[in-house]
Amino acid sequence: MLFSDANRTDSAPKRAGESSYAFLDRSARPSIACVRDFLTEAFHRYPQAERDEMVARIRSGEEAHFRSATFEIYLHEALIRLGYQLTSHPDPGTGVAKRPDFLVKDAEGSEFFLEAVLASERDGRNPAAEAMKKSTLGYLNETPHISFVIDLESEGDPTTQPSGKALSQAVHAWLGNLEPNALREQLMSNGLDAMPQMTWAHEAWEVRLRAIPLSAERRGTTTQLIGAQGDGAKLVNAWEPLRDAVKKKANRYGDLTKPFVVAVNSDIFNLDQIDEVQALYGEEYWSEVIGNPAQSGPGRHPNGAWRGPHGPQNRRVSAVWFFNDLTPYTIANRRSTLYINPWANFEPPEGLQRIPTRRVEGNSLVPKPGMDLGTIYGLHTGWPEQAREA
Repeated sequence: MLFSDANRTDSAPKRAGESSYAFLDRSARPSIACVRDFLTEAFHRYPQAERDEMVARIRSGEEAHFRSATFEIYLHEALIRLGYQLTSHPDPGTGVAKRPDFLVKDAEGSEFFLEAVLASERDGRNPAAEAMKKSTLGYLNETPHISFVIDLESEGDPTTQPSGKALSQAVHAWLGNLEPNALREQLMSNGLDAMPQMTWAHEAWEVRLRAIPLSAERRGTTTQLIGAQGDGAKLVNAWEPLRDAVKKKANRYGDLTKPFVVAVNSDIFNLDQIDEVQALYGEEYWSEVIGNPAQSGPGRHPNGAWRGPHGPQNRRVSAVWFFNDLTPYTIANRRSTLYINPWANFEPPEGLQRIPTRRVEGNSLVPKPGMDLGTIYGLHTGWPEQAREA
């Protein structure tokens, strides 16, 4: 059972320090009863084998667990209502142990993998762990290689100091077995996703590295090893958490042979679509050429999830489905948009593009209207406060 079977009499507002689950479970307000009823209904359609874990996450008292679990339930419910069948934690068929959240199948048999992830503008990092990671990666960065730089991302936190020397030795031993000329040709032909990867771990901290071969003229000239880093810096804007959420999942499941959609729920209530675009294609800037207005104009840094310093990247991600602060209270009226990756290995199924979509056509990012969440869930914009209306 998701919520307790109690006679509720307390209609007080959410109290300071009260978890979202505790408030939902004790509130006697009619609008909150509507939220409980809808979440319970959606939960009962969730795969039975996964329900115990869902209950544990939702009741944990941890807001991140509550938000991620309810987001997965609402994603599942939306796709069920759109006519899809979903399988939880399928084998991706790539030889990796990790499993995506869902395999989604339509009535015609088309399939795609779906992964749900949260993105937060709040910096909830552990200062002690961050200091240890910074020290380790700082040591690594000061040990350049003659033929390679590395792209680096990390996940999790250590509780004791990782050895920068041990990490550097492991990375250099790995790079020493790679052939830079052949990999440079692959990079130019197939992009960053084709580059070899390695993983190094210390306790719960996992470092994922990708080798980037230098051009012949740059070999032996670099003074740093890390060419790009997707972790370890304080997040201070809206678009970088979105980008990092996509990058975190992009290569997690190996070389997928089906479309892969990443659903990102941002906790920013008034998320601007400019931030969504910057997350995928890179940060906007304005270049002012003094004395030559004709050459002045907008540009975009190569620091997006889909467009990096070496061109298109993370092509395994067919599309990103952004949600603007989807919570149990806001499912009737929040915005969602599906962005189609123009460089993806696989196009997302046409049926999924019934929701609001943006795709590149020529030199423009063209919006296409579609079903909003309220329509999908069968709720009007006044829900839940006005949900008792006919």
